[in-house]
Amino acid sequence: MKLNFWKYINFVLSSVVLASCSSRPTTEERLLEQAFNAIKRNDWEVYSALTITYADFLMKAQHINAFNEKNSYAGGVMKPEQVKQQQEEFRAAVNGGAGVIDFKSSEFVSPGKVVHSGSLEGMEGPRIPYKIFEVVAKPSGGASNPRYPRFMIVIWDDEFRIMKLELPYNDASR
Repeated sequence: MKLNFWKYINFVLSSVVLASCSSRPTTEERLLEQAFNAIKRNDWEVYSALTITYADFLMKAQHINAFNEKNSYAGGVMKPEQVKQQQEEFRAAVNGGAGVIDFKSSEFVSPGKVVHSGSLEGMEGPRIPYKIFEVVAKPSGGASNPRYPRFMIVIWDDEFRIMKLELPYNDASR
């Protein structure tokens, strides 16, 4: 009897430890911090794990599974285009420029203000609520704190994900 009890205790403790080591962000702040650090390290693999596309939402709404994903327009055409756009936004953030945080010499401090919120709507897809955040970064040398990139955050399966980075040159609407 004692042996089963200790096996059970070991199982419970192991489960708690593994659950606490989850790399998925559970708050918007944690997501922004992980994304900031991935951009700082120029680590697309880590950053891409924090993203989601509109095509993913569309495929979920249409009940398209991973096996049939490539056979659908959303999975075969839309998703690759949207991932390519996310890669371009990521590279632009890494490379910096006028009005963009110098990630290499800055530290993440906290989420900034929500500059916009709303819902994305497609003709066939679901409504997707989003928030667009600025981040507060501590630049080295006391330089000014640029407002870009801004991070569009959505919720996917009870997790926060990044759908888009707004940069100064693609933010004419605000």
